[in-house]
Amino acid sequence: MQISQKPSSNFSPTKRQLIVIFFLATTLFIGVIIKVGKDYHWFLPRTEIISLLKPEDIKVKLDINTAPWYELVLLPKLGETKAMAIVAYREKYGDFKTIDELSRVSGMSASVLETIRDHIKIDQTRPMSD
Repeated sequence: MQISQKPSSNFSPTKRQLIVIFFLATTLFIGVIIKVGKDYHWFLPRTEIISLLKPEDIKVKLDINTAPWYELVLLPKLGETKAMAIVAYREKYGDFKTIDELSRVSGMSASVLETIRDHIKIDQTRPMSD
């Protein structure tokens, strides 16, 4: 004779099911924390946007005697060839004493020199190399 078992009305999860539920809940919680952190940038300092600032107001001048060729390439109208020529001239003849000396560099035209004049400088406090 078989005894029929009725399903228990008091369902209690097994230990394995509890572990799976805990793992899934923890993963979901960590995912939400990461998503909120990325969306709200709580880890970054507070910044303020200044609407009156124009690109012309932010000027970085490169020291023509210390800047490597890959920084000089960023100057307007100055390609890789001219930037490398400036560095080669500097290594061969020493530091530039004036910005106008750049006209001695091969391939440097007067129009290019005038275009980059506002973006370059010569640091007078640095000891000149011979």
